[in-house]
This record gives sequence, C-alpha cells and structure tokens, in this order.
Amino acid sequence: MTGIDRFLSEKKESSKKIGLITNPTGITSRGIPVWQALINEGFNLKALFGPEHGFRGEAQDAVIVGDEFFKGIPVYSLYGSRLAPDSAMLSNLDTLLFDIQEVGCRYYTYLYTLAYSMEVCEATGTEIIVTDRPNPILDKSVEGSPIEKEFESFVGGFGLPVTTGLTICEYALYLKDNFFPKVNLKTIPMEGYRRNNHVWDQNLAWHLPSPNLPTRDTALVYPGTCLIEGTSLSEGRGTTRPFEIIGAPFIDGEELREALRQQDLPGIIFTSLFFTPTFSKWKGETCEGVLLNVTDRKAFRPLATGITILHTILSLYPGKVIWLPDWEKEEDFFFDKLAGTDSLRNSLDELEPIRNIIDEINRDAAGFEKRNEKYYLYQE
Repeated sequence: MTGIDRFLSEKKESSKKIGLITNPTGITSRGIPVWQALINEGFNLKALFGPEHGFRGEAQDAVIVGDEFFKGIPVYSLYGSRLAPDSAMLSNLDTLLFDIQEVGCRYYTYLYTLAYSMEVCEATGTEIIVTDRPNPILDKSVEGSPIEKEFESFVGGFGLPVTTGLTICEYALYLKDNFFPKVNLKTIPMEGYRRNNHVWDQNLAWHLPSPNLPTRDTALVYPGTCLIEGTSLSEGRGTTRPFEIIGAPFIDGEELREALRQQDLPGIIFTSLFFTPTFSKWKGETCEGVLLNVTDRKAFRPLATGITILHTILSLYPGKVIWLPDWEKEEDFFFDKLAGTDSLRNSLDELEPIRNIIDEINRDAAGFEKRNEKYYLYQE
C-alpha cells in the first residue's frame, strides 16, 4: 500500500480542511486521482496546489504556470510568482497534504516544493502530511557529493547529492531534522515495501512525473543525462526518448557509440541513431548520437555514465560543445547549477582523466548515505 492508500483508508483527517499539493502522479493504487479519491471518500478538500509543470502536469519545463479553478476548487501555482503556499493560503486550512511521485534525483524541483512548503508550515504552525511512494531508483548507490552552498537553487539544495537514496517521506524526515525542526510533520509510510525491491514496478501504475520523464527507464538514466541540459547537446527533448537519446548535428553516431563501448561502462549498451527533435535544442535538424539501453539496472551508474558521455563527446569534438548560460544569471553556467559545483565543468574542459573526475564528484556520496540511514523507513 502506498502512503496515500493508507491515508484514505484510515480516514483520520477526514473532518479537517485539507489543502493538497499534487499533480497527475498523485493517484491511488487503483489509478484514481488523489483529489477525486478525497472527494469520493468525503474529505474536506479546500484547495489544490501544483508544482512545476502544473497541477494538470502538462506544462513543459521552466514554463510559468498560473492560478486557476478546477471543479470549483482554487488551484494555486507553486511555480511562478511563488514557489510555496503563502501564509494567507494556509489560514483556512488545517492540514497541507503532499502526494507526488518524484524520482530520487536532486535536480527534480518537487523536492524543493516540499521543502519550501515545510518551511511555510513551520512558520504558520500548519500541519503537513507527506504520503510515501517508491523511489524508482532506490536500488542505486548514492551518487554525487552534497551540493555546495554557493550553488544551491531550485534545482539543487538542502545538502543533497545527485541521487538521494531516500523516499519522499524519508526526505521529509531529513528536512525536519536538519532544517525545519519545529514543523508539524506527519509522514505516512508504505506498507509491504522493502528497500531495493522493484516488485512494485509490476503492481503500481506509473504516471509520468513530468512531460519529459515518461517511463521508469527514463527515471533511471535521468540523474546522469540531465546534465546535458546545461550544454548545447540535445538531451533528447523533442523525441520519444528524452534523456535516453543524446546527440547533435556535428556528432558521428557510430564514432561516439564505439568510443563509449570502449569505456566499458557497467550495465549499459549504446546504440547509434539519427533523430530530429520536434522542439527544444536542434529543433527540425537531423542529429546523430546514441541511445542508452540499460541492461543491468543494479550495475548501472547513471551519474558516472552521464559524465562519461560528456567527457567522450568533448574529447571527440573539441570546441563544438557550448556551455549554456543560466537563464537567471547569464554570467553563470546552467551546468554548474545542475552539477552543484563549477569544478566538474572545469575538469571536463581540461579533459582530466575520467576516473579522477568521477572519484572527485563522488567524494562524499558514501558519507551522505551513511549519515542518513537513520531516516530509512524500510528494511532491505
């Protein structure tokens, strides 16, 4: 049972005035949207809140979403002029409920929607309830060191490494302990779930968490290939396999495939391909590149793979890849915001040995994992 199934079945909060932070991934095990299930079960749903991509989940990345009404219920956007509910929105609520499927990766903004909402709830005394869902990459070792303070943003913060190794409830407990100690937090874990067990893949519906993360396979590669967003290379947006396809018009797909094969990366096979993005970078232009095929999810290391892809392309095509500016501060690089440091970009520019780069980016990954085992809610 997911946390939301337990919440609905127990009905302990049914008399309270509830605000719900969710999107289309907020579904019961029978596929019913949480907002609909709350109404069906007689809960007093007073307000809805939508993260990036909106309550409806259809907006592309970085698209500002406005407020609206949905079936007579006010829907407040948390991706636009505000990134968290304000105190006035909470004044009529007893409880703020958070139910969203996230993907276990630092870049995903839903993590910060929760953190900022917890901060507001701490200030107002509002109860916040987080219902748990599986982390689709929980069987991976944590990759990436905790983000450096000066690089924190809405795509990276709160001391997180690139892959968190936490479910959303475990992350909420981490936030309370380290950042918001006075928040009135209630977590509702899953029942019958074990860490690193992906039986749930077969018996729980997967609703794409955002428009360009359509499948569990996409979620698996995303922590590595999302770094491509910070470059002029296509990360596959505008194709049917975003984040699984990497390329550009100047790349020779077969040359890149063979170079990556020689890296002998675990758990993955690369195949070459041609593709033409229908939107985003290189829209309408024929590109060559590679498709990532994960063959052993336990052996596969997404961050190490993404960095190796970039290192290989920079080696093969010197001067061709551009580091894109940050849209908020053009003098900065968006890649650094994603990486949580400028040292990775500098090391790639210098084409330092790939093993050294990966070791450096992971220098405190194991430490983060060990320090935060105390928040684990599930046995192996």
